[in-house]
Amino acid sequence: MRRLPALERGLRAHLPDLAVAHTEGPGHATLICRDALENGAELIVSIGGDGTNNEVLCGFVDDDGRNRFPDAELALVHSGTGGDFVRHLGPKARATEMRHIGEGDAHRVDYGVATFVDREGHRAVRPFLNVASAGVSGLVDYYVGRSNKLLGPTATYVVGSLRGILDYRNKHALVRIDGGPEFDIDLTILVVANGQYFGGGMWIAPKARCDDGVFDLVYAGGMSRPRLVGLLAQVFRGAHVGKPGVHGERARAIEIRPRDDRDVVLLDLDGEQPGRLPASFRIEPAALRLRGVDMPG
Repeated sequence: MRRLPALERGLRAHLPDLAVAHTEGPGHATLICRDALENGAELIVSIGGDGTNNEVLCGFVDDDGRNRFPDAELALVHSGTGGDFVRHLGPKARATEMRHIGEGDAHRVDYGVATFVDREGHRAVRPFLNVASAGVSGLVDYYVGRSNKLLGPTATYVVGSLRGILDYRNKHALVRIDGGPEFDIDLTILVVANGQYFGGGMWIAPKARCDDGVFDLVYAGGMSRPRLVGLLAQVFRGAHVGKPGVHGERARAIEIRPRDDRDVVLLDLDGEQPGRLPASFRIEPAALRLRGVDMPG
């Protein structure tokens, strides 16, 4: 990461006792974070994209997704493919970002916890800071994760989205919201949003806040490929909201499972593809202290 030395210098100007650790592969950020917290660290700075932030958040939580270190703080410095959660918090000049991390206050924010079936077929529990989703988005993550990302974040996700739309087949799923009755959906996509953006800048949930104690739920079913392609450009402007077939509501807990157990429906979790349905999602309100952020109005 060519920008890392400059980022380190900027952080040290405000955090002179900063200790830097570099990740060596998938999951390593979780181990680094957990070790630092267990040894008394009060502030963890995550430098990367949404996937890195997710791994760092995993270092805070226990096996049930509860924050083991509720008094410790997390700060985010964007330097990755997506950066959608940081985008939700509002643009900030790099120098201002560094100053706020070093001198700013912490704000309590929510995060989500997903329970799902991992790639090996086992039950898994994992937190998410930004967005979890199921359907075509899981297939998009699969393709994005295998791309070289040379096109930049937005173009990478657009190309991945088009490929996912071409290959995805709707599958019937059963959804339960806040313990209510199950309903059937010919699932195209279901998005559980703590933040407003996903997919490299798609404004999927324009009214979502990460400090209000609820998810913004956006879902659509039975959509054809031409309809999905048409909506793709609209999502970047948030213009999909209210369109026929696109539903939105607020929820604290969501369950979703394939109607046919043989169907494989992939998940997206903070831009990564960790497994498949069945899955459930719950919110952990005000459970994480986030340093140096300006919450959206």
